[in-house]
Amino acid sequence: MSRRAGASGRNGLDWRIVAIAGAIVVALVIVVLALLLSNGDPKDRGTIEPDGGRGHVAVGQVPTYTSVPATSGSHWSSVNPECPMNWGVYTSAVLEPCAVHNLEHGGIVIWYRSGLPADQVAKLADFVSAQLSTTQFKYVLSPWAGKDFGHPIAVTAWRWLLYLDSADTDAIRGFATQHYGKAPEPNGGPAAPG
Repeated sequence: MSRRAGASGRNGLDWRIVAIAGAIVVALVIVVLALLLSNGDPKDRGTIEPDGGRGHVAVGQVPTYTSVPATSGSHWSSVNPECPMNWGVYTSAVLEPCAVHNLEHGGIVIWYRSGLPADQVAKLADFVSAQLSTTQFKYVLSPWAGKDFGHPIAVTAWRWLLYLDSADTDAIRGFATQHYGKAPEPNGGPAAPG
């Protein structure tokens, strides 16, 4: 009795089908890994900004920054009792050289321009206040008093910037997921609010 030549093996398996199924499984694994490693939605990633360095300057000296608002650069040292600032919600504009120090310590600083409706400011304040009691507490919310950046809100992390046209806390959360703690001194203080 002779066997017909073909793609079937000893158990009647068609190795072409096994090869195709194997290729599909490998492709699915690659897609899943790509999604897991992409760190979230690209629209929430923001834009990477030039590295402005991280040197210290004398208190009162106002550095020139490479982005508006600053995402890196020279800043006031811990010699200034105001820097880095305590994490939390501020109702008066904080000093940008202090905020950069907070970014260097792995935090997120959310700036909003005057004219942002009160309900939007309240939404941002509630979001930051809620974060302060979590393990990812390094958030600052402040009005912006500097050069116009063309949007109502700017969210900053070390070397990253995301402009928003409304208080989109999902976008802020996505941005923070990708950039929180990714800075030169992520273990720097101040400590979590008491």
